[in-house]
Amino acid sequence: MTTIDAKVARILDAATQAPSILNTQPWRAVATGDSIQVRADSSRGLPHLDPAARELHVSCGAFLLNLRIAARRESFDPRVELLPDAADPALLAVIDLYPGLRPTADELELAVAVPRRRTARVPLDDEPLAVDVLDELTQTVFDEHALVRVLPTDGPQRRSVLALLRETEAEIARDKVARAEEGRWTDAARPRRGVAAFEPRTTVAILTTPGDSPRDWLVAGQALERLLLTATVYAVRASFATAALEDPVTRHELRTLAGLVGFPQVVLGLGHSRLGDSTPRRSVGDVLTGA
Repeated sequence: MTTIDAKVARILDAATQAPSILNTQPWRAVATGDSIQVRADSSRGLPHLDPAARELHVSCGAFLLNLRIAARRESFDPRVELLPDAADPALLAVIDLYPGLRPTADELELAVAVPRRRTARVPLDDEPLAVDVLDELTQTVFDEHALVRVLPTDGPQRRSVLALLRETEAEIARDKVARAEEGRWTDAARPRRGVAAFEPRTTVAILTTPGDSPRDWLVAGQALERLLLTATVYAVRASFATAALEDPVTRHELRTLAGLVGFPQVVLGLGHSRLGDSTPRRSVGDVLTGA
């Protein structure tokens, strides 16, 4: 393992707690002094399920948000440049750490939530989120330059979207190549539940971005993780239904059915459920790489 400052090690350890598509954890980092590079790890990509690496970028965006939150906990001012080198598309971001003010109470609350965040792997409670909690989650996503569209609990739009999600998940279940690729990364005893975790009155939300470029995907990942950390503060869990977003045709269909202006990046159910186990994480030593 490369020798790094103890504060940087703690920052990177927190970053590795981010969620990722099928728990692939497709990130690497280069730490040099007070600068950290976040790089895509293509060896942990999903060429069949995620051929454009959109979800890889979303995952790495979540890693980047955790890194930012952890840097503030250490009283750094993290200054981020996304996609700084067009000739090196694997270089997703450079974060320079400057001395900063002590973290605020809200920043500390999010930092504490990082290791407590869990993806819901059991059905969510059959109750919609309280309006004040939902407003807080919507605002925190907006603060990260993305939007959340909540589908009305009762109505044809929600039923149509959930039907599309179920149909797409069933198609993937019949796809031998998709099943093999998924099986490489997931525990057969704990498969991704997708829409099966959504009860009839579970809050269903779609996170969108105005554009649909790698930069937008990184923005979406940061907005998603801030939403998840804020949700954790309120003891709210999330379950993901990504299947319809892994195919351009069904992704476009979902955008039409939901009446979205922007581009759908994440579909998730939000609600209360029992706290599940954490999934294995890559060590800081495994994530660190040479420049």
